[in-house]
Amino acid sequence: MKLKVAIAALGAAFLQAGCFTLYKSEYPVVQMTRAAKADAGVLLSGFEASITSYVPIYGYQTAWDVDRVYYRRGRYHYVSGGPTTVSTTTYVPQTDQTTVFIERAQETFESLGYIVNGNDAKYRVEVKFSGPVVTDEDNLVEILWLVLSAFSADYSAQTWSAKLKIYETESNRMAFTRDYTEKCAAAVWGPLPILSPAGANANSPTVLQSRALTILTDRALADASAFLAEKLK
Repeated sequence: MKLKVAIAALGAAFLQAGCFTLYKSEYPVVQMTRAAKADAGVLLSGFEASITSYVPIYGYQTAWDVDRVYYRRGRYHYVSGGPTTVSTTTYVPQTDQTTVFIERAQETFESLGYIVNGNDAKYRVEVKFSGPVVTDEDNLVEILWLVLSAFSADYSAQTWSAKLKIYETESNRMAFTRDYTEKCAAAVWGPLPILSPAGANANSPTVLQSRALTILTDRALADASAFLAEKLK
């Protein structure tokens, strides 16, 4: 009896816990460089990204309610029933432009002692994102996670790119450029096949995109701050 109670309690705990993150790609260590003088200025451009979120739309529809179903002589038999109204939920994708990454860049430069978007800036920092890219290998790994876990686990990955350019504001001549790629991946598991992975957050496309673009922003700012500290002495 005690064993049954313990198993039931453990099962209830698993159901309440939802989905567990088994793996998440690491956040790289980046080092920012402070401004070498107090009046160092910088302009910012780019850092544009579109984020897709899914908005729930609630409604109702008429369905046929069956009171009882039984199987006899090779056929299913439906006994009694009638029309009934059930609630429905439809998720509609909504894509919006976000300023979160240029705001992150501005806050980072200001914390390093730079005057951002002032009138006397000698350099302009531009970052452009592109992606996502999902390779055949990533798709294969995702399928293997699903099948081998009996659809209780899921794996997702996205690769994003960024291009950093630093221009001299007077001549508009490009003084520095660098390319970056960042792959963000996550694997999740839950006790309910299909339902648990589907309800996970760590491996959702929006979370992977936000994480990748945040990392790319910080990597670009680390190199940009090092370059500007050397030039603006």
